Amino acid sequence: MMNVVEEYNKLTQKEREEFTRILNKLLSITFLTRKKEDNRRDYYFIERNEALFREYLKLAGWEISSDKSLGVYRVENRFGYNRLQLKMDESIILLILRLCYEEKRKEINLTQNISVRIRELQEKYAALKIKDRPIDKKTLRETISMLKRFNIVDNLDSDVTDPETRLIIYPTIVFAVKVEDIRNIYDLLDNYKKTGHEVEEEEVDDDERTDED
Repeated sequence: MMNVVEEYNKLTQKEREEFTRILNKLLSITFLTRKKEDNRRDYYFIERNEALFREYLKLAGWEISSDKSLGVYRVENRFGYNRLQLKMDESIILLILRLCYEEKRKEINLTQNISVRIRELQEKYAALKIKDRPIDKKTLRETISMLKRFNIVDNLDSDVTDPETRLIIYPTIVFAVKVEDIRNIYDLLDNYKKTGHEVEEEEVDDDERTDED
């Protein structure tokens, strides 16, 4: 087993500062992806020092996992702490984004970012017939803001309520919503249509918790 103190002491002073900054960043936002420009340097720092991050986090009850093909690092608390319970509309938006990601990544290569327009989200939401109205602007703004904080999406245009606004969907969404295929996503969405109940897959690690609708 790695001696965490010895390995940490091998780092330069600048590297120790980077280690502390990136560790706290990762714990606060859960996901890092090399697909996002301002994540890239931190992603590669973790990659170079992955064993140290892994052992250090293990001491505090955390696990770090990665998918090198997708370019994602994720942390999760082994005891189930620090989880964010999403509201119903937030969960539905997240699932629709996951559905869009699965549909669109079959059309492009792995080097390209996947994007979707707000109009497409609204169209899929309406097609589900969960509610008899589109997603309201306040919910859209708050949900996109929250998902941006976790590096799950990013808006390419300023007004996230504009139907033509484009969103990048990062591969972190594969970790945020762990389902095997599109059919399973539709099954989860159908669950909302029938019951309106949350399901476990939409829980996101965080240090805050919101109340349910």
